[in-house]
This record gives sequence, C-alpha cells and structure tokens, in this order.
Amino acid sequence: MARLLEKKVSRRHFMGLSSCALATIAIGSQVKVLKALAKDGRIDAPTGLGSKDVYSSCGMCVNKCGFIARVKDGVIQKLDPNPEFFIRSRAMLCARGNAGVKVVYDPDRLKYPLIRVEGSKRGEGKFRRATWEEALDLVAKNMNEIKDKYSRASVMFASTEGTFSEHFFTQLAECYGSPNTLRHPTLCLSSNIQGFGATFGTNPTPDVLNADFIIMSGANRSEALMTPDSIDLLRGDGGKRKLVYLDPRFTKTSAKADEWFPIKPGTDMAFILAMIHVIVTENLQDQAFIDEFTVGFEQLVPHIAPYTPEWAAAECEIPAADIRRIAREFAAAAPKAVYYQGRRSSFMANDTQMRRAMAILNTIIGNWDTKGGLIPNASIALTKHDYLAPWYDEDIPGRLDDGAVTYLSEKDGAWPAFRDRALAADPYPIKGMMVYKQNPLASVPNRAKTLKLMEQMDFICTIDITMSDTAWHSDVVLPEATYLERQDPLEGLGGIVPVVAFRQPCIPPMFESKESLWIIQEIAKRLSEEIAAEFDFTMEEHLHHQVKHNPQILEDLKTKGIYYESTEPNYGRTRGTALKTKSGKIEIFSQKYADNGHDPLPVYTRPTAVPSNRYRLLVGRHAYFTHGTTANNPYLHDIMPENTLWLNPVEAQKLGLKNGQMVKVRSAVGEERLKLEVTQKIRPDSVYMAHGFGVLSKAQTNIYGKGGSDAALIEEKYCPISGNVAMHETFVEILPA
Repeated sequence: MARLLEKKVSRRHFMGLSSCALATIAIGSQVKVLKALAKDGRIDAPTGLGSKDVYSSCGMCVNKCGFIARVKDGVIQKLDPNPEFFIRSRAMLCARGNAGVKVVYDPDRLKYPLIRVEGSKRGEGKFRRATWEEALDLVAKNMNEIKDKYSRASVMFASTEGTFSEHFFTQLAECYGSPNTLRHPTLCLSSNIQGFGATFGTNPTPDVLNADFIIMSGANRSEALMTPDSIDLLRGDGGKRKLVYLDPRFTKTSAKADEWFPIKPGTDMAFILAMIHVIVTENLQDQAFIDEFTVGFEQLVPHIAPYTPEWAAAECEIPAADIRRIAREFAAAAPKAVYYQGRRSSFMANDTQMRRAMAILNTIIGNWDTKGGLIPNASIALTKHDYLAPWYDEDIPGRLDDGAVTYLSEKDGAWPAFRDRALAADPYPIKGMMVYKQNPLASVPNRAKTLKLMEQMDFICTIDITMSDTAWHSDVVLPEATYLERQDPLEGLGGIVPVVAFRQPCIPPMFESKESLWIIQEIAKRLSEEIAAEFDFTMEEHLHHQVKHNPQILEDLKTKGIYYESTEPNYGRTRGTALKTKSGKIEIFSQKYADNGHDPLPVYTRPTAVPSNRYRLLVGRHAYFTHGTTANNPYLHDIMPENTLWLNPVEAQKLGLKNGQMVKVRSAVGEERLKLEVTQKIRPDSVYMAHGFGVLSKAQTNIYGKGGSDAALIEEKYCPISGNVAMHETFVEILPA
C-alpha cells in the first residue's frame, strides 16, 4: 500500500509543478540530448535563432489541446497551455501534454528511413539506414507488384486518429484503389457511436459542466482523460453535482464519486434497464417530451416489465434499494441529469445494445439538447478537399470484411473480422500492409494472430515517429516528423461549443524526418501519374482551400491558436427538427434494428460465468498512458515504469501469491509475465492490467522487457452490430512465474 501511495504523490507532484519548475526539468534534459546528438554528428548544434512563441495543438492523445511552444535558439524550452483554448481544454495542459517536448528530443525516436536487412526475419530488429529515395522506391515497387500479381484490394491500409493528416493516408488508399482501410473505432468507440446513433441519429456530448446528476459506467474520466469532460467533472455548477460511478475497480474516478458500486463486469445493462423500469412504472418520465420527440415508448413499457430492481440486484450485485433510489434521484434531477456514455465502450459483445439502453434512459427523462443533458455536437464548416479515386472503376472485390458486422463503417472496418478473413484469403488474399501511426500488435486483441497475419504479407511499410511493435516487424519504416515539427491541416473539433485547431511547426523537422503529406506525395508519384495528380498541391494551398469561405479562421489560428464563433452553447437547436434517424425522431424502438434481425429494444444477456480458478481480465488506461505510444516517453516512464496485475487479497491468499512477486498470466490465446499488485481496489472475480507495456520492439528502450501486454492475452470477441472488440470477455489463470 505504501508503494501505491508513493505513486499518487509522484503523480500529484508532477501535475502540480509550476511552469517555471517544469521548464527547468525540460531544458536540462533536452540540452543534454541535443549536445549528445551534436557530438555524434547527427545534427547541428543550436545556432542562435532567437526566441519565439508558436501556437499549436497537442498530439499526445486524441484531445488535441492547445498550447504555446516556447522556443529559444531553435530548442523547444517548454510547452504552456494556450489560454485561448478554454473552450476545449479549459486552458490546461496535462502531464502527457507537458511531456510532449520529450517526443522531439527522445533518443529512441525514428530519425531516418530504415529497410529490413535482406535475409533477416521480421521481428529480429535488423534494419539498415536507407536514403529516402531508396526507401520510397521500394515501397512503391512492392505496392505495384502486389497490385499486378493479385489486385489493388490485396493491400490493406491501417491508420489511427490523432493526427490531422490521417485523411491524406486514407486518400492514398482510395486513389491506389484499395477498399481495405482499418481505423481505430472498432478498438475504441464504434459501439458507442452505433448505439447512440441508432437512437438519436448522432453521438451527442454530455453537458458535464452543467449536469446536476451524472452516472458513469466504467468511464474513468479522472484517468482516461477526455477534455473538457475530465476537467468539468470536478467543477460543476455551484457544488450541486452528484456523481454515481459503477466500476469493478476502485479508480481515481471512484475516489471522486459520491457513490461507487463495484458492479459485476458485464451487467451494466441490467442496472440501466432496472432504472428504466423504476422510472416508467412510477411515472417519473418526461411524458410530454416523449410524446413530442420520440417513437417507440409504447413498446418500451411492456418490454421493461421483467427488469425489476430485484432482478437486477441478483445480476449486477447492487442492492435493489439503491437501484430504485438512484433511479428516482436521476429522474428528479432531470433534465440536468446524464447517464454518461464514455468513449472506449468495448466491454462486452452486447456493448451496442448496452449503449442503446443508456440512450433510452437519457431519452425518457427528456435531457435531449438541453442544458445539463445530452447535446448534439455542433461544428464549424471547413471546405473539404475533393479528389478522384482513379482506379475504382476496375473490377475490384469489395471490402474483405463486408457483411461481417451489420453496420460496418466503410473506412473504419472491423479488425477481428477482417483479420480472420485475411488469414483465410476469403474471398481474396491480403499481401501488403501499409500502416500510418497505428500499432495493431499492441492494440488488436490476440497478438499471436496479428503476428500470423503479418507473416503472410509480402510487404509491410510503417510510417511513424517511434519504432512501435508494428514498425519493428515491418520491411520499411519511414520517419514522420513529430507533431511539434510539422504543419498539419486544419481540424474542426465538434462539440457543445465547436472550435477549429491546427498544428504548425515549432521547430524544423529534426534528422531526416518528413511531414506526412510529403511522404504520401512521394509514394503517389512513384505509383502512377494518375495517383500523383490527386496529390498535386502544397500544404499551404490545402490550408487556404479549407478556409476559402472564411479566411478569418486561418488568421485566428496563426495569432491565437484556435478559432471559435461563439463561447456559449446553443441549447435546443435540434428540438423540433428532423433527426438523422429513420423516423426523424428519437427512436426508443429501432425499426432499423428490427429490419436487420437485431433486437429493436435492448435485451439483457447474462455474461458468461467466470470459470473455476480463473479471473475476468479487465484493462484500462492511466492519465499518463491514454495510448501505448506514450509509455516509452522518458518523463512519463519515470512516473509509471511498468504495469502490474491487480488481484484481490482474498484471491492472492488462496493462490499463495504475494504482493510484488512475478506471476504468469495465461489466457486461451497467450501468456504474459508481470508483477502482482495485491489490492482491495478490485473485485475478487477480476484482475486488471494497464495498457501500453509488454512491447516486442527492443528499440523502445525504456519499456522493453517491462510489464505485460494486454493485446497478447485478450481474445478477439466482438459485437456483431458494430464490430467493436469485447475487451472484457477474456478469462485468465494466474501462476507463479
């Protein structure tokens, strides 16, 4: 327990450092790295370039918070929060954002193009330095050879959100002629998007700042940071806030909650349906709102009858009296009450229907598009870049995962389903893999199967800023300039109050790293004249095209780092207008689902019982490691050098295991070794490990050999409606190492 407290003090100390103190830490470390690199002859020493401040936005996670880079003599001294970014990040910068400086000055960063040494095997880490010309020629040569031998569809393109330049990569896929793109949503929030979208026609934003009553199911906002929600959760309106938190673990959000219930994993829907039962049977719903703005309430009433609090208590192990009380309090607080849907919503295979239940519960209290409720996201229009896909008129088969899930997002794909069909070459082979800043070996469940997929590839190319596990197993690795060194397109960030943000270079790209647009343009030139023609523009031309109807956007971005049209929410703008649903109204009963063979109202399915001598594996994030890409960052690594396996003391005693000892964690698909952390902060039927460790890449020198990989253990079960992976349906056994 002492070690856990030390961690808390360390984190609190780090996040509470003044700008001045943080600058001292940053400068000292960076200058050492720069001098060392200069002595090696790999980069020129700083040469009196003067001081400047540069507005940009963070790339350490998907939040894209605004900052001001303080640059002196060509060196980024520190990053300060942008006070103009108060709408989105509340003018704050978290520990990860501050640690972003180290991304540039990290000795482990990718510095120049690399080609796997001929005769070596993928994963051995034997690369040779190459020129850009040689590396790009090799990429294009292999893409064209695969196209000629198989088809354009035989090259898959995997990318991840977080960089504003991702659409250039997906444009390359379309122009090349491959329908097989795989993005991150099925590893994150696709069931969320689908469940709320089927109900409201969109995935709205909870007005956390103004809500009086909030319920969260595992949305650990004090650690899995999402701005501005994580900040607003601790603020609220005049101290009237009540937070009820359901989670099998006692997290930092549990500590901030008014009430915490260690719910049985996979039973959140039972709790929600029982709340709906109480509200409907006690006539606590907003009937006037329901009558005017919804369809399907008459079907909900009989459907909800069996789902009593007493029934739910046996399922989720929360007392019936508490369920009944919480339901009444929630309805009484309406419409300034929200059941918060979270972001990473990939718990169980019925996750889309669980999110539908959340949406219906919010609906019946009338919190749609009203202060303190669920707000449909507003946006600021930017002019899109139009292009042609010159090879789509060929007779190319459809996506490999077509039909695998009911509502497949065309660009996002469904990772587990796609991988299975690729391994079976059904209906055609996948022989090439182009990867842009995604790390499937660390993020897709069942790592052994992903390795098997990569083994069958004729060619793999990864574009990234670090030597990820996926890059480590590639044939060509291309170094992208970091977010502090490159110009990115403008990005509209939708929300309750929308803004536009962008990234501009704080310093020139170091070593031989290049901006992603340049990399993709150079690949396009080598593929064909037709493809190259679709990339015949400069970044500056692209920026001006985006704002051609409102040039003020770009001016504000350059002078303030952000553009917004208003600082106040516009509540109620969609009430009385047709929503993007089949009926044009909020759909409690989904005819669309019924027509496609799915339950039109959420039906509870009891989760599979935990087998004897096994534990349900839970995974999650820390405030310092929202993604595995930050685990090797030296500053953040100092806070958390490895992950551990949480186990309840009662179970540890049964197994004869002690706190701090090494254990083997074994599932049906893999085995990992990591330290045991015996703690009362987790249910006896579950274990937990943080994401981002157990890496395969020896080039990540801080974390190689540290902790275990959740991707190596999690089985690839997924939701048949949205394709979202089910992160919490894996059982493990624990053995002494």
